[in-house]
Amino acid sequence: MKIGILAIVFFASLIIRFLHLENKNKSNEIKTKMLERAKIAKRIQAINKSSHNKHKISRLLIKMLEEFQFHDDVQPTLTETEIIEIEKQINLTLPLSYKLFLKYFGDGGTWIYTNSIDSIRNRSWLSDYRNELNEKIELDNKEIKVDSLLCLMSEDSNGGAWCWLTSEDTKDGEWPLAYYSLSDKKLHFKVENFAEWLKILTNSKGEVIRELDLDYQLGLG
Repeated sequence: MKIGILAIVFFASLIIRFLHLENKNKSNEIKTKMLERAKIAKRIQAINKSSHNKHKISRLLIKMLEEFQFHDDVQPTLTETEIIEIEKQINLTLPLSYKLFLKYFGDGGTWIYTNSIDSIRNRSWLSDYRNELNEKIELDNKEIKVDSLLCLMSEDSNGGAWCWLTSEDTKDGEWPLAYYSLSDKKLHFKVENFAEWLKILTNSKGEVIRELDLDYQLGLG
């Protein structure tokens, strides 16, 4: 009889301990989510209060932050000092729209909607990933120097890459982007700037190249 009572007490204590741990884990999860939401709210507030709150990319960044559940492995944001140091390392001035992305959203991520975006810390040049390329690559019957192509992403699910056209001289310093395709080793679908690229991404929540290649010109699977 005593053995039976002891067994009941023992199992009851295990159940109580299990429930306690489960409640503690749930409580920690809730706290973590609340902290994440607070951080996101703080970033949104910072955008609204910044001198760039009228910039066309600001509304897109706020939308992306409000839909943070659609992103995964987003890298920490960068400070202005960190961005300046990176610019010194690559000897280029990054577009303002992209710098706002780095400052308020994050330094890339493995899953931003359905696109990956490289960390700028990687300094991903297309020539570093595609050794088979010649010195120049074709874009709309023009030739672009391969060593001027800085990757926004070095490889997507199709094996291609979105690249900044850093050699193009623009009035506002906003580099265009174009898509490198493995199918013909050429650049396609030039997008005016990062804000326009991000607009396609936030509206579709799908791969940007698939939104542009509606006629399956590149033979994407």
